[in-house]
Amino acid sequence: MTKSVLTELTFDTLISRIYHSMTLIKQQELNKFDIAPRQLYVLHVIHALGKKATAPEVAKAVDREINVISKMVCKLEEDGLVKRTKNKPKSNLLSLELTRKGLEMIKINTTSESINKILSTVSGEDYEQMSATLTGILSMLDNLRQSPE
Repeated sequence: MTKSVLTELTFDTLISRIYHSMTLIKQQELNKFDIAPRQLYVLHVIHALGKKATAPEVAKAVDREINVISKMVCKLEEDGLVKRTKNKPKSNLLSLELTRKGLEMIKINTTSESINKILSTVSGEDYEQMSATLTGILSMLDNLRQSPE
């Protein structure tokens, strides 16, 4: 890609391209484990929620629609990483729990060596400033999404 094309990218497009590239790099690193980055993230969230892990709670924690998480949980269950059990005999709400295989999977290092190598070229001060700026933007975006129109 030429420099002139890069300078024409809008901020949101630039962020999107960075996210997409980072996801592809992360996927390449996780291919040997046969799991997608988002699936691994959901396993970590299920583990962190513990007994409170249900599809609605996971969806809320990862900021995704319930139907997306339900579909992913079905795939994770099919792969033997998660099991769903009823909270109470007459309840429709299912608890999520990692299987032994799922617990082994979350031991995978979620830090990307390639991405760390790239970010190591950014000075400590620039990294802190970039991190604070992006965190602020994310916070404002969250507020905009949650406020009524």
